[in-house]
Amino acid sequence: MRIGLLYPSTDPLSPSNWSGTPNGLATGMQAQGIEVVPIPCHLPLPRRVAVGIRRRLPALGYMTMHRQPGFTRARSLAISEAIASAGRLDGILAMGTDLYDLDLAIHGLSIPVATYDDGTFALFLRYPDSDISALGLPDREVRNWVDLQRRACNAATLACVSTQWAKASIVSDFGLPESRVRVVGMGHRPKHPPTAPRDYSVPRFLFVGVEWRRKNGAAVLEAFSRIRRQIPDATLAVVGDHPPIDLPGVTGYGFLPRDVPEAQQLLDRLFIESTAFVLPSLFDPSPIAYLEAASAGLPVIATTCGGAGELLGAAALSVEPHDLDALTAAMLRLADGATASRMGQAALQKSADSTWQQVSSRIISGLFETAPARRYA
Repeated sequence: MRIGLLYPSTDPLSPSNWSGTPNGLATGMQAQGIEVVPIPCHLPLPRRVAVGIRRRLPALGYMTMHRQPGFTRARSLAISEAIASAGRLDGILAMGTDLYDLDLAIHGLSIPVATYDDGTFALFLRYPDSDISALGLPDREVRNWVDLQRRACNAATLACVSTQWAKASIVSDFGLPESRVRVVGMGHRPKHPPTAPRDYSVPRFLFVGVEWRRKNGAAVLEAFSRIRRQIPDATLAVVGDHPPIDLPGVTGYGFLPRDVPEAQQLLDRLFIESTAFVLPSLFDPSPIAYLEAASAGLPVIATTCGGAGELLGAAALSVEPHDLDALTAAMLRLADGATASRMGQAALQKSADSTWQQVSSRIISGLFETAPARRYA
């Protein structure tokens, strides 16, 4: 079986794309014996030059420019050409559909197509701390992205999502019947629990979040300072694009890239050495970090804002991210070794059902069960 993997990048399988999600799904399919055919997007030279120049714009200007109709159409046509050059395909898995018109890109095809998302732009707009809302993007711009995503889901044979939270939006906001939307979960590359019994005599918290503000890093520092006053030996390791940190018991490691083996080895060591994982994001659709922490046997403090709480369910402590007292109480609860050990084992068992191979298997089986191939004309 040959499945085209579509992500609007010159290298769709790069681990740097969408927290490694396209790469993870590709490796998951390959583990099942499926041949994955990358569908790249090579913009025409004038568009590439414009993108290079305008990358210097502030985030708001770049995001809106990057999704202008001219760029969207250029990507769609480039993707269509890439699909035509890919040879025989049995199906396509498409992601990043807010950047191109999937309906135009797959025009004339007669193979099944699935999309995969962790949420919708229509849904993100309802949360003031989502990336889209926090940037204050113009309504007309965001409406265009919502429309692109809606068109993609309606054009596809099957719309796959990571959570029930995301499915509800695709059904209600995009008008798809439930039969054409499938919850397949979010995947991860399992970490490894320590080979020796974990030492819970001193609480050692771990925070891993690239976006410091949205991941609620400042609140974690404040809550940890409260914990430290009660447990002077407690420690906190911080990974991500964090500001300079000079607090007792806190060590900042900066950003650890997924495609740098040494950085990932350090991150693996931090997962092994920690006793609890804390990431009470202001908003998070489906954070892979929760699953990675759980697979290392760590209990997780999750957020109630977004679909994140579904990933581990009762195997995590979910807190309202603006409630500092609740966050502190959750961290204090996991400072107890017996509680941390018990919840860590529950999280480990829950994460075992969320490998990339399992997620991609659900997508492929759903894609070919849902409907026969139809011609996109």
